[in-house]
Amino acid sequence: MNNVSTFSLTPTNLQEAMQMADLMAGSEMVPKDYQGKPGNVLVAVQMGAELGLKPVQALQNIAVVNGRPSVWGDGLRALVMSAPDLVGIEDTFDTQSMTARCVIKRKINGNVVEFIGEFSQADAQAAGLWGRNTWKSYPKKMLEWRAFGYAARKAYADRLRGIQLAEEMQDVQPQAQPERDITPEAKVVEAKSTYPQDRFESSLPKWKQAVAANKKTPKQIIEMVEVQFTLSDEQRTAIENLNAIDGEAA
Repeated sequence: MNNVSTFSLTPTNLQEAMQMADLMAGSEMVPKDYQGKPGNVLVAVQMGAELGLKPVQALQNIAVVNGRPSVWGDGLRALVMSAPDLVGIEDTFDTQSMTARCVIKRKINGNVVEFIGEFSQADAQAAGLWGRNTWKSYPKKMLEWRAFGYAARKAYADRLRGIQLAEEMQDVQPQAQPERDITPEAKVVEAKSTYPQDRFESSLPKWKQAVAANKKTPKQIIEMVEVQFTLSDEQRTAIENLNAIDGEAA
């Protein structure tokens, strides 16, 4: 009989993890949420490693629902069932009260401890879930998943690290993003002071020389001054008349 060799995709360093993420993101065998997104693949694989899942198992069982990573119910149940200290899981359903009950028994310090999770139609109605989406099509199954999720997180908080069931996260309404005010801030324009008269009188002869030498025009002088100051009507007229004064002098 031929020996069939096997290999593991579990990376041993960051470079191998990035190469593996690129490879998986380019495959059509992974869920569509991961196709073409090596960054998401890398995060999911790392999260799966913390939960005890192999890379391919992580991609098949971890989903991002409403912006949060979560694990599909079957995957979470597999994690609980693989725990070495698990004693047993008991699922019951009361059809009269429409109540699902899950009891997970775990051995802790030599003692068997029971962790109970329950979820009923009344609970679903109070939470506004009853009759919505999947709850309308599979009410019994959704109640059972809720009960199991509660019991699993109680029994194996150390193993599951707060991970949520994807079936639970699908019921969470995405939080509306607060509206952002995009109105441009109004610029405070400080009022310009009037050009000081004494300074104006001392500058006027210089401006006259500049105009006479064709270095500046009255319009350019006015624009230059009004960058910082406001000219009075008399000051503006005096500058505009520099051409006429120059013409008379000629």
